[in-house]
Amino acid sequence: MLKGILGFLLFVFVFAIFILLLTGSFILKKIREFRKAAEQAADQQAFNYRTETGRQRQQYSNRQKAQNSQSAQSSQTTQTATGETIIDNRQQKRENKKIFDDSDGEYVEFEEA
Repeated sequence: MLKGILGFLLFVFVFAIFILLLTGSFILKKIREFRKAAEQAADQQAFNYRTETGRQRQQYSNRQKAQNSQSAQSSQTTQTATGETIIDNRQQKRENKKIFDDSDGEYVEFEEA
């Protein structure tokens, strides 16, 4: 009778270890799948970032080229009496814009005492 109980306990113990090994391997498999999915998501995010950054760079460089071509067309060169050259790259609508508002007060010429 004692041999039968010990045999049954040994069977239950071996069966429990077998179940634990199966469960552990399943859990490890799921952890590996999760890590792989996380790495793929990170790679996809990095790829999207590089693509978007490249698109923005291209868009910015195209805008810079357009602005440079516009400003090159409207540049005005003036030479002063002392021989200095002044290059004005402002657009026409900005050239005649008021610098100070009417509410800013009067201009008073400075005289050193």
